[in-house]
Amino acid sequence: PRHGEVIAIYSEVTTLGRQADNDVVVDEPPVSRRHSAIVATVNGYYIRDLGSTNGTFINRRRIFNDEFPLAHGDLVRMGGSDVTFMFQYSGAKTVRISKVDPPIDALIVDAKARQVFVRGERLDPPLPRKEFDLLQLLNSRRGEAVSRDDIAGHVWAERPDGDVGNHEIEQCVHRVRVRVEENTSMPQHLTTVRGFGYKLD
Repeated sequence: PRHGEVIAIYSEVTTLGRQADNDVVVDEPPVSRRHSAIVATVNGYYIRDLGSTNGTFINRRRIFNDEFPLAHGDLVRMGGSDVTFMFQYSGAKTVRISKVDPPIDALIVDAKARQVFVRGERLDPPLPRKEFDLLQLLNSRRGEAVSRDDIAGHVWAERPDGDVGNHEIEQCVHRVRVRVEENTSMPQHLTTVRGFGYKLD
């Protein structure tokens, strides 16, 4: 779909993805062939991720396989693409989505291509492996607090004994913040959960 294009929703199930037989085709590399579906029920409209590689995000929060309720004005983003839809619902017969610009401060992580986009610009040079692994872990659980133990086990998987100090984790977090935050002393994306770990907003 083109920017600003409005797509009416009539079916009980509307599929979105890269494959040509979807109801809404999003031909972007980070989007899975069969990415997500909007489902109409007697209680309203829901969206479901269909096991996509890079996830489905509602208002920047990642959803998983369960159906997630949609409300008027919700922003739907698919994977690490910069394609964002706004869900518009003002009555039983006026349901639509329209392609809009992503939020200007969006932080997008493309797991498959191992690329990161900040405010629409791709990070170049790309993040080193451990920094990307940290960011991707937080992105896969976006909006949730992730413990230091989980971070250590994922980013330093080559150390099965868990011998990873807090200082190493803090330094890795700092290096990511230097690349993705405008002000590292007041981070807007990668925030600290005191006494526990970190969270990606």
